[in-house]
Amino acid sequence: MERLTKVTLLVLVVALVVPAAAWAGGAREPAPDSLIVAYPQDVATFDIMTTTSPPNEVRHMVFEPLFAPDESILPQPHLASSAEMSEDGLTWTFHLRRDVVFHDGQPMTSADVVASWGRYREVGARAWELQRVNEVVAIDDHTVEFRLSAPLGSILESLAATGGCFAIYPKWVIDEIGTDDLVNVEHIVGTGPYMVDQIVPEERYVLRRFENYTQPGGEPSFLAGNRYAPMEIIDIRVIPDDATRVAALEAGDVDLIQTVPLDDAKRVDQNPNTYVEITSPGYRIYYKFNPSQGPFSDPVLREALRTAVDPEELMLAVGDPEYWRVNHAMRYQEEQWMWSDYAFDYFPANIQRARELVQQSDYNGELIRFMASPGRALEYRTVVPMDQIMRDIGLNVEIMSVDAATFAAVRRQLDQWEFKHAGGGSMVGPVYLDSSAQDRTGQFWPGVSDDWHELMEVLVEEVDQDVRAQAIERLHQLHAEANHEMWIGDVFELAGARSNVRNVPPWFKLVLWNIEKD
Repeated sequence: MERLTKVTLLVLVVALVVPAAAWAGGAREPAPDSLIVAYPQDVATFDIMTTTSPPNEVRHMVFEPLFAPDESILPQPHLASSAEMSEDGLTWTFHLRRDVVFHDGQPMTSADVVASWGRYREVGARAWELQRVNEVVAIDDHTVEFRLSAPLGSILESLAATGGCFAIYPKWVIDEIGTDDLVNVEHIVGTGPYMVDQIVPEERYVLRRFENYTQPGGEPSFLAGNRYAPMEIIDIRVIPDDATRVAALEAGDVDLIQTVPLDDAKRVDQNPNTYVEITSPGYRIYYKFNPSQGPFSDPVLREALRTAVDPEELMLAVGDPEYWRVNHAMRYQEEQWMWSDYAFDYFPANIQRARELVQQSDYNGELIRFMASPGRALEYRTVVPMDQIMRDIGLNVEIMSVDAATFAAVRRQLDQWEFKHAGGGSMVGPVYLDSSAQDRTGQFWPGVSDDWHELMEVLVEEVDQDVRAQAIERLHQLHAEANHEMWIGDVFELAGARSNVRNVPPWFKLVLWNIEKD
C-alpha cells in the first residue's frame, strides 16, 4: 500500500471525521453496516505489546497472539495450530497455521514470529513473565522453537496474555520501527479481523473489516476461537463522561457503550430502546492491611476486623445487588481452575467475637489511618460502612481522604497509613498471585511462608493442570490464613446496547467481533 507520512495521514483523518459535538445532538440511526461503540477511555495506542491499559479488546481486533485465552482463561491455539514441550521442559515447539495473512496481504511465517519476539523482549509490558526464554528460533517457515533456560509450565498463559500481549507483527514493520512506539497507521498491520482505517487521538478510532481474514477454528470463547466480522465498520468513539456516554446511547447516536454506571443500569435496561448486558466481573473491591508496622502488624487485630466484616453488607453500598457479587478469593470465579472458595469460611460477621479479639490483641487505642480516595468511586462507596465497622469494635480510626494521584504515591510509603481500600480488574495469569503477598515496593509482607514461594514456583514450572490447581488451592489457604488483605466482592462490567444489537458476549470485556445489528 502507499505509505503516508504521519502529518499527511493526520490531515486526511481530520478532514474525514465528524467532530464529536456533531453526534451529541439529535438522534440518528447509525448505518446498518457499521457498529458505533463508545468507550470511557482513549485507545491511546494500538501497540498491544507495550501496554496493559484498557481497552485491550479493541487492540485484539487488529493484532493476534500465538495462543489466546478462552472463557475459562485457559490458553487455546490461535495463530499457532499446536505446541509441544520437550521431555526436559527446555524447548517448546510451536507449529504455525499456514493460512494466516497480514493486513498487507503477506503471509505470516516464522520470520515474523522471531522478529516479534526480538521486539517484545525489549518493549513487552509482560516480557518479564517470559524471561526464561533464551531465544526463539525459526526451524522452517511454519515452525519455531522457544528455547528456555529453565522449565516454564506457564508459558502458554503468558503468551495468551490479554494486555502486554505477545502479538505477531510483520517483520518489515519491526525492521522499520524497532523499539519505537507503533504510531503511524501504515505500521499498524496485524492479522486480526479488522484493520485500522482512521485515527483521531482521544476522539475516534475507525476499524474496517479485513476481507481476507482466516478463522482459527473453534467456537468463539472470549479471545479464543473463531472471530466473525459481520460489521464492515467498527467505529470507536471516546466519551469519558459517564452521563454523556449513556445519553448518546439513549439518543441512538451510538449502538453500544462500554461501562454503564451502576446508578444508571436499571433505567437503561428498562428503556424499550436499550438494554444492559453483564459482560464480566470487571472490578474487584478489597482492603489491605499494613502488617509491616503499626497496630495491624498484630495478626490478632487483623483477624478481629475480618471477623466483624459482613461482605454482603459492605457490597450493598456499591449499588443494586444484581450488578455485584460477594467473592473473597484472590481471583474471579470465572478463572475456573484458578479459583477457590476456601476463603468464604473466614468471614463470620460476628461483631461480638471481633470485640473479644480486639481485647485479646496488643491494640492500645493507637490511631489507625484509613487511606481512601473519592476518585476511586466504586471502592470508596464501601469506605463509610467499613469505617463504622472499625469504630463498632473499638478501633480509633481516621479516614485519610486523598486524591487518586496522592493515593497511588502514598500507598508505597508504609509509614503513612495502616489500612486502605483497593480495587482492580485485571485478567492475569497465576504468576500474579504473588502480588497478594507483597507491598507496593515489591517486598513480601511479614509472615509469608516458605510454602508460598515453593507453591509459586510450582505455578511457574509445572505443566500438569491438576498439580497446578492443587497449588492454587493451597495458595488461597495460605493467603486467607495470613490475612494481609480482605477480598470483598466483584462488581460486574456492564455494557449498554440499542435494542437492535445482538450477540453482545458475556465474557469479561466487550469483545466486538461476532456482534450484529438488525
